[in-house]
Amino acid sequence: MEPKLKLVFADDCVFQQAMMKLLIKRMEIFDLYFTCNDGAELIEKLADAEVLPEICILDLHMPNMGGISTAREIGVRFPEIKIFGYTASADDEEIEDFKRHGASHVFSKTDPAAMLIQIKTILKPVFTR
Repeated sequence: MEPKLKLVFADDCVFQQAMMKLLIKRMEIFDLYFTCNDGAELIEKLADAEVLPEICILDLHMPNMGGISTAREIGVRFPEIKIFGYTASADDEEIEDFKRHGASHVFSKTDPAAMLIQIKTILKPVFTR
């Protein structure tokens, strides 16, 4: 069995966290390392982590520290983590700003299962060399 990719998820919505936990549990490629309610909590947990995750999924809009600020901070402090955005926003300018600050892709919240499949497709070749 291949090692699973460690994934962290930050979203201030408890429903989104619960749904993501269920979806990730069904996918054999991912291991949900931890979830957070905002970017500040995520950065704190990453700083204390003995092992860093390979993947981080960030909600664009969160209290305390939103997705753009969090992506920027992760890029500086933990550049080896692959960052993906997750949002209900349809604002193209916001989404492009998210990408400029470190999110390699920004996915819509309308289909989280499809997002995980796309992340698997994007990253699987990178981590199986």
